[in-house]
Amino acid sequence: MLVVRAVEDLPNRGIKKGDEFRLYIVDAHHHMGREKGHKNTPAGAYDFYAQLWFEIQKKSQVLNDDDSLLFEPVGVEAPDLATRLFQNKSNWARMNHGWLVDRTIVFPYTDDYSAPSSKGEPSFKVSNDKISSWTSRAPHSSRLIGFARVNPLDGSQKGNLVAVKELERAVLSLGLRGLKLHPLAQLFVDSIEKNEPREVVKRAGELGIPVIFDTRNMRTVVRIKRLVDSLRNDPECGVAMKGLRVILAHCGMAPGDSRLYEALKDPTIFAETSTLHDRDVPVLFESASDRLGASNRVWSEKILFGTDFSFLSVQAMDIILYLLSRDFPGTLADAQRVLAGNALSLVHSPFRTSMGASGQPNEFVCKDKSFTIQRELEDSIIKLTAKGTWDLGSLDFMIPPIGTWPEPKKKADGGFNGVDMDSYLLTLKSKEKTKELHLWVRRRPDDYVSCTVLDTQGMTRLETLENASQKIGQVLLRSISDHSQTLQSSKEFQSSIFKHLL
Repeated sequence: MLVVRAVEDLPNRGIKKGDEFRLYIVDAHHHMGREKGHKNTPAGAYDFYAQLWFEIQKKSQVLNDDDSLLFEPVGVEAPDLATRLFQNKSNWARMNHGWLVDRTIVFPYTDDYSAPSSKGEPSFKVSNDKISSWTSRAPHSSRLIGFARVNPLDGSQKGNLVAVKELERAVLSLGLRGLKLHPLAQLFVDSIEKNEPREVVKRAGELGIPVIFDTRNMRTVVRIKRLVDSLRNDPECGVAMKGLRVILAHCGMAPGDSRLYEALKDPTIFAETSTLHDRDVPVLFESASDRLGASNRVWSEKILFGTDFSFLSVQAMDIILYLLSRDFPGTLADAQRVLAGNALSLVHSPFRTSMGASGQPNEFVCKDKSFTIQRELEDSIIKLTAKGTWDLGSLDFMIPPIGTWPEPKKKADGGFNGVDMDSYLLTLKSKEKTKELHLWVRRRPDDYVSCTVLDTQGMTRLETLENASQKIGQVLLRSISDHSQTLQSSKEFQSSIFKHLL
């Protein structure tokens, strides 16, 4: 997390000079794998974020001297649970840095592994396997969110589109949580609206995952908007439209073009900032504020921060520093939405795969005024994933419902920025790939902590990470209430939970 400090009093916001705030950051555009001269792994990502923080510090000194900043970046703080996970093994501890960015959405390059291995095999099959191996195992599963890639033009086999089948495998079997499409690299810029890409995007909507499109020009943006409109107007695509979320990577490389904002007025379409730097940055945010705000929209809910590493690197600092500047036409809440809130809201479903089962939940509750019992449970789970028969598929913190991201609180008042570090979902997978569970840990009123053991499929699974009772299925809530136990000690609490992991 990035720690920032107010450089002067802001009475209209209730902020005093010297007040510090934590900003959670998600990189929504990051490549891993190997493509020609580009190579990247999780370790490379963390090294890059450490370098990015160094460059931000250098440039912020210049901007401070020019009196350009309203908030100055003063430090980086690692999320406690994730960093304790990294510290559990010496080879993991070497990668416990680069915490300027808390979560990273990663997907393959058009890489050395993307070509089909044989006729009828999908493109990116090996690439998707590699992304899954990095993003769904400890320790990187606490920092990385995996997206798949497919080539819509792979053709069909036995009447089924090869790309659609690979997308289903990547989501349902591997647990990848979104899709990257690259019309230029896969040569379908002129056929975005045709059947093959349309069927891939439709299936992504049915699966409830976001789709990020590479957009190198405004012609691509216009075609994507037409594709979304065609799905919306098709009565057979109702389920798909309910789950569809489309992200325009690079903003079509035209942040001042009115056609970008016409697309962003669509409730399904969002923009991502990578490649934009220098004068493009104020153009994007000023245009979004003027053109989307005039439509009675919260304009900052439409933009996601991304880096496009390793094709680009420290250009991303221009976005971060502009969000902290006097020129930024928004508040810290707007900045927090851009830096993380919007990305987390789009990837709002928990990690799960088809290996999960269906069954009743079991909730265990214990008084925990000092947070000791919760920390002891966390330490036991960390040891389990490092040594035992279970692995960590993902660590996902609870977030506010879409459209309700709050103004960050100053550190002196707890520093809450919308990401609930004390309430989260752990996905545990047996290393034999025979079982999958969710452990839903929550702080409750009157200093209680609860841990709900959930199966990841069926009527009583958790569908969203949004922290609001109206977002949670009523069947699940009733079942939890029917199977809840209040326990008296940490030993009782842990033993009751770990019975489900035997």
